[in-house]
Amino acid sequence: MSIGTPATQTQVSGPSNMGVWDRILGGLQSMGRSLMLPIAVLPAAALLLRFGQDDMISLPWMSAIGSHTFGPWLAAAGNAVFSNLPAIFAIGIAIGLTGGEGAAALAGIVGFFVFTSVFSVVIPQVDGKPDPHVSMGVLSGIMVGLITAGLYKRFHDIRLPDYLAFFGGRRFVPIITAFTMLILGIVFGYIWPPIQNVINAMGTAIISSGAIGTGIYGFLNRLLIPVGLHQVINVYVWQQLGTFHDTVHNTTVTGDLNRYFAGDPTAGNFMAGFFPVMMFGLPGACLAMIRHAKFPKVAAGILLTAAFTSFLTGITEPIEFAFLFVAPVLFVIHALLTGTALAICTLLGVRIGFGFSAGLIDYVLNYSKSNTTQPLLLLLIGVIYGVIYYFLFSFFIKRFDLATPGRGEASTGMSADWILPESQRGPKPTKGAVSTTTETTEAASAGEEDQDTVLARHVVEALGGSSNIQSVEGCITRLRLFINEPSTIDEDRLKGLGASGVIKRGKVVQVVMGTQSDRIASRMNRIIKEKSSVENA
Repeated sequence: MSIGTPATQTQVSGPSNMGVWDRILGGLQSMGRSLMLPIAVLPAAALLLRFGQDDMISLPWMSAIGSHTFGPWLAAAGNAVFSNLPAIFAIGIAIGLTGGEGAAALAGIVGFFVFTSVFSVVIPQVDGKPDPHVSMGVLSGIMVGLITAGLYKRFHDIRLPDYLAFFGGRRFVPIITAFTMLILGIVFGYIWPPIQNVINAMGTAIISSGAIGTGIYGFLNRLLIPVGLHQVINVYVWQQLGTFHDTVHNTTVTGDLNRYFAGDPTAGNFMAGFFPVMMFGLPGACLAMIRHAKFPKVAAGILLTAAFTSFLTGITEPIEFAFLFVAPVLFVIHALLTGTALAICTLLGVRIGFGFSAGLIDYVLNYSKSNTTQPLLLLLIGVIYGVIYYFLFSFFIKRFDLATPGRGEASTGMSADWILPESQRGPKPTKGAVSTTTETTEAASAGEEDQDTVLARHVVEALGGSSNIQSVEGCITRLRLFINEPSTIDEDRLKGLGASGVIKRGKVVQVVMGTQSDRIASRMNRIIKEKSSVENA
C-alpha cells in the first residue's frame, strides 16, 4: 500500500514533540502497515504453488488443459516467492516506510544481499557449507528493511565534498546501507545461533501448549485490529513459528503458513480456526444486526455484501468496523469467540491453511491438500459458530440497546445509516455533518478535480487543516495520522464524509474511510505538500 510522498517520513520514530507512547505506537503501526506490502504477494504465490501440486494436477479438469506440462512451472513460480520472502520483506518494508522511494528499495535489496552473504560465512559451518538449521528467516528481511528505511531518512539528502558529490543524496543510501549490513552480518552471525535456540524453544512451547497457544493467538489477532498491530504478531506466527525440512526443495522453512504449503503435516493449527469465524460466524453476526435493526433495509444494504465478502474471501474489516466503535462489547465477544474457534479446531485435530484469508476460496483450494485434516468437520464447526454469533449478538444488541447499523439514533445521536457513504444515506444525516456529495460531483464534472481529491480536501479540513497534520498514510480501510492537536478534529464532519469511526491514541489518530483510504491518503499527502510549498514560497 502506498503511503504517498516523503511527507510521511517522520513515521519510523515519530515527530520529536510527541510523547514516548505516541512514538512507540506510531512506529509499531507504521511497521504493521508496511508489512502489508510484502504480505500482499502471498495470495498469488500460494495460488500458483497450490495449482502446481500433484493432487491438483491429477484433477480431471486440470488434466484436460494439459496441467502435467505447466503444473511444475506453476509450482516453481509459487515457490520462487516463498523461498525469497526475506528479500521481499526487506524491499517491501523499505518502500513502505519511505513513501515508496525507489532508492530505498534498491538500498534494501543491496543491504539484504550483503547481510545474508556475510551472515552465511560467519555462522557455524557443516561440511564446508553454512549450517542449514541456522536461519533468521523473514526476521532478517524485516530488520534490513527497517534499518534501510532509517538510513534513507537520515542520509537521502546528504551533501558530500565536491570531489565526492556524485555519491551524495540518494546515491549515498545504498553505499551506507551496504557497509552497515556488512557489520551487522558479522555481529548477527555470532549472536544469532543462541538467540535462535531461545526463539525455537519459545516456539516449541507455544506449539506444544496446543489449544491454549492457538486460542490466545486468535484472541489477540482480533483484539489488536483497532490499533493495526495484528500484522506484527501474524508475521511471527505465520512466517517464523516452528520449523520443517522441505525434502522436495531441500530447504528448511519456518512459520505456520510456510510450513503448511511446504507440506508439514503438523502445520495449519494457527489458521484453521479462522475459517468458522470468517465464513460463518461474522455472517451470522450480520444476520443478527439486520434482524434487530430498526431500519432493516438500511442494515441489510450495509451488511449483506460485507457478509458475502467475509464468507467468500475472508475479508472481515467491513463487518468488524460496523460495530467496533458503536458497540465495542461486541468486538470483545468477537475476539473471544475467535480464540475459542482456534482452540477447538486444535483440540479436534482440524488443520488447513490459507494464502490470503480464511474464506471459501482458500477453503476450496486447500480442501484436498495432503496435510489438510478434517475439512468437513470444519464446516460443521462453522455452522455452529454461525448460530452462536447470531444468538450472542442478538442478546447483547437487544439487552443493551447497542447502536449497530440501522439502530443508532437513540443510543448515540447518529442516524441509523451513519456507516453508509453520504450519497447513500437516508433523510436523517449525521448530526453536524457537512454534506459534500453535490459539490464533489460538480467539481469532478467540471474537470477541476476528481472526486477522491475533493473528498481528500474536505478530510484535511475536518482534521484541522494541513498544518494540524504531521503525517498521513493509507492502509486497507484506514487513514493513519499523526495530529498536532487531536482535539480540533471534527469527528461529526468526518462521519458525514463517509468515515465509520475515528480512533485516537494521543496524537496517533486513525480514521476508518473504507477501501478508498489508500487513494485518499495519497491525495492528502499531495494537498499537504502543495500547501507547504505555497507557504514556503
